[in-house]
Order: sequence, then structure tokens, then C-alpha cells
Amino acid sequence: MLNKIIIIYQSGLKTGNTKYIAEQIAKELNCKVVDIATNPVINLEEYNLIGFGSGVYFWSVGCKLKKWIKNIKWSSKEACKPDAFIFTTQGAKKATRVHGRFNHFLHKKAGITTITGWACQTKQVHSSEALTNLKEWVDSKIHTPSHTKTSSKN
Repeated sequence: MLNKIIIIYQSGLKTGNTKYIAEQIAKELNCKVVDIATNPVINLEEYNLIGFGSGVYFWSVGCKLKKWIKNIKWSSKEACKPDAFIFTTQGAKKATRVHGRFNHFLHKKAGITTITGWACQTKQVHSSEALTNLKEWVDSKIHTPSHTKTSSKN
């Protein structure tokens, strides 16, 4: 069975950098992309892999995305939760601490375990180097067999 993947993101209105990256990842993975500003209702149990993206605001991911994640409901405590990856855009060169805190938040609030992450400095988002790096990251981290699951769900 094919993997079902979804990209969920929060992007600032000023630059739209995270939206741009979310769309590029969705294009590479041939999957659905959803802006949480639309207040979507999504059954995450239908997916094998979820990408969560946000700009970095005061060394944290966006509060709207965090609020959306806090409201995730599973059919049961034993529900099979999909793997996840995170991606961020930020002014700083690295987002290591932000990713670590976001990984912890996802696991604590939604029981989701992340498998990898990618970050891009804001001023580099639209560069060919960043897009090449993003494509290589998707190919090496997301398309690898160890990070894909098969599912009996359609």
C-alpha cells in the first residue's frame, strides 16, 4: 500500500517562507499540504507520515501550530500514530534547540515521534542552494525505507 503523507504548517503573513517550503516538500513527496490558518479538521490516523512546519518566533514554533497540535484527537490511546518530521524557517542559521523542544512538545502533547528535521535560514529560503539541500534531505531522510510504513488504511 502506498504511503499517505500530509504536510501541516503555520506560515507568517509577512514573508510566506514556511508556506513556500511546505509547498516544495509537498511537491517532492507528491502529497497534501494544509495551512493550519484554515483551521482544518484532519484525521491524522489516515496518514503514515506527517510533516509539521513553522517559522521560528522567539526561539519557538508558532503558537497557532502548537494550539492545533494540542487539540489533536486520536480514536483511542492505542491508536497507531504516524511518524512525523519537522521543518522550520528562521533568522538564525541553526534551529537545533527549537527542533529539540518541538520534538518533545509533539511527543508530550500528541504522542507523535519525529524521525528527522530540516531548517533553513530565512534569507536563504528562495535560493537554489536551499532548494537543492531540501530535495537532498527529502530523498535521504524521508524517502528511505526505514522511515516509511505500509498501512492497511486507504
